[in-house]
Amino acid sequence: MKKSNAVMLTATSLFVLQAGCVAPSPEEAWPGYRTDGSGQLLKTADGHCWRTTGWTENKAVPECDVAITGEPVAEVENSEPVRNEVIEIAAPEVLRVTFAFDAADLTKESRIALKAWYQDVARLERPVVEIDGYSDPLGGYAYNQKLARRRAQAVASWWKQQSGDIATLQVEGHGEDSAVSGYRCQSVSVENLKSCYQQDRRVELRIQGK
Repeated sequence: MKKSNAVMLTATSLFVLQAGCVAPSPEEAWPGYRTDGSGQLLKTADGHCWRTTGWTENKAVPECDVAITGEPVAEVENSEPVRNEVIEIAAPEVLRVTFAFDAADLTKESRIALKAWYQDVARLERPVVEIDGYSDPLGGYAYNQKLARRRAQAVASWWKQQSGDIATLQVEGHGEDSAVSGYRCQSVSVENLKSCYQQDRRVELRIQGK
């Protein structure tokens, strides 16, 4: 009787040990998701996992619900080198501002135009700005030369009042040289000469080399 009890006790012990070593079932490995006989996740044709009726958000795994888990997707390493492209900024076109007869004061319209041109120049890399003053042919040559210089200086003074030293200035007065009006005002009546020569009373700004 004692030998029989010993045999039964040994068998019972072995059964308990074997029970403790059993691998977890597929449902325990992927709680909330359906699996096949080998414990692999079952997925639809479009790659979605099958959820069981016991699925909850706290059971979500990246393999099936990365949008819920919030775990990042592995990035694919880009083997191509990064190219640093240099974008060339085009210099603004020549700006022309005009003045009243026998005057060297900037008009409101001229200041607006200068401000816009100044902002375009500010994008360039240390440019040289040429400021050339002109006058109409009315009056003496020497006087017109000085008046043209005063106009160019008026623009240069405005420029220097702006914030930042963005460019090197080259200022020059040309008097009545290089008239814009050409010969068309020679046949105009005396009372209309001032208005005809309006475009000659000017200052031109350009980026050196452009």
